[in-house]
Amino acid sequence: MSVLAEMHRLDRLSRDDPAWSLLRSEHGPAVIALLAPHFDTGTRRLPAPELFAAVEADLPAVREAGFDMPRSGQAYCTEWIRHGYLVRRPAPTGGEETVEPAEGLLSAIGFTTGLGAGAGAVTASRLTTLSAQIRALARDSDPGAESRLRALHAERAEIDRQIAAVESGDYPVLGGAQAHERVEEILSLAAEVPSDFARVRAELEGLNRQLRARILDETEDRADTLGEVFRGVDVIGRSEAGRSFTGFYDLIIDPELSARLDGWVDQILGRDFARELPAETRTRLRRLFTDMEDSGAEVHQVMTSLARSLRHFVQSRHFEEHRRLQQDLRTAQRLAVRAAAEVKPFHAIDIELTLIGMPTDSVAALRLHDPGDDRVTDRIASHTPGVADLATLRALVRESEIDFDELTDNVRAVLADRGRATVAEVLAARPATQGLASVVGLIVLSHDHGHGVPGTDTVTWTSAAGRPRSATLPRRIFGPDSVWE
Repeated sequence: MSVLAEMHRLDRLSRDDPAWSLLRSEHGPAVIALLAPHFDTGTRRLPAPELFAAVEADLPAVREAGFDMPRSGQAYCTEWIRHGYLVRRPAPTGGEETVEPAEGLLSAIGFTTGLGAGAGAVTASRLTTLSAQIRALARDSDPGAESRLRALHAERAEIDRQIAAVESGDYPVLGGAQAHERVEEILSLAAEVPSDFARVRAELEGLNRQLRARILDETEDRADTLGEVFRGVDVIGRSEAGRSFTGFYDLIIDPELSARLDGWVDQILGRDFARELPAETRTRLRRLFTDMEDSGAEVHQVMTSLARSLRHFVQSRHFEEHRRLQQDLRTAQRLAVRAAAEVKPFHAIDIELTLIGMPTDSVAALRLHDPGDDRVTDRIASHTPGVADLATLRALVRESEIDFDELTDNVRAVLADRGRATVAEVLAARPATQGLASVVGLIVLSHDHGHGVPGTDTVTWTSAAGRPRSATLPRRIFGPDSVWE
């Protein structure tokens, strides 16, 4: 492949591959950290509300760490489903819908997990695995009988040498760091299986869509595909992905092999070095093949249901209705292209379209009534009743109302000394005890009992905060002719 072709391929993957987009996204670390603990056993499903609640419970700690993630756990999971990191599916039993990790998420989790692992610690174990695979491939692919016999005799000689060493008591026992290294290598290889399962599942679902599209199209392949399905051929199971998965699944569910694998795992966990392994590692090793069987059973169920659905789609003649609808849609599109040259999209037409059906809302948009919301949880404070004090009550009234009685007494006292007085002169003789409220009260009294004269006056008072204030007012005067009740 040329450099240019490889660059175009990688550019397309950087735009379309969910794992790549997840790793380069702004919240990529938070997404992987929030989802990885809930899918540590591979492709197992989780009820959607359970995953929403689990993510919601982890978000406060993420926000405290400085990540800007203000939305709810359900909103983020819905967004991750839309981006292809998660896959939402209906529950097999018709209950709550489930959510499972997509291939891209599992690939991103595996990549980031590998970044934190020490590659040098497993070099010897990985080299041993590779050399064993290469030796087996070279032996099993050899067409020559003589060379193949020489290889088998050499292996038998090596086995005889090991038997003799064990009989003499002079043989090495693997343990300590080397045994731990082998365990980590086994778990590392097994960690790639869930991603393979997710990829096979995606390939099977994509193949199902391609087969349905091929049946609806007017092509030569359509007749061949229809003929195979009518004859009962499992087209999906015979595909490359189907055959590959079927071979693996038949091997993993073989009772003899399963019994041997379980026995080997029991022996490993019974060794002295296994007691030093972390509890999580021991659990993963114990459930290694059980998790594979569970995940493989789900993929097998999907493959079976897709094959059965495709067969029913063909044998029930539903594909004919779909093909007719597809032909009508294509005819309408061709007519629309012709009409576009003469009729603009915004041209008004005298046709009234009646909307059939009914609008539907998501169940997640409904809010259940919680009777606990109306419950008062705060303790009611009780106060001991006291004796009413006239001075205290008067002070409370003065805080909310203008004391016109005091202002009237002030005006009368100034008039008794001078006979006539303006509002400014009354304030100068008797300061405003209520601040601005006293000034407003005197203006009201001057309109009721005084009269205006040409000119203006400047009045001053002290605010509640203790700051001097002043204002210029039209001059109004109180005189002997002022009427007082």
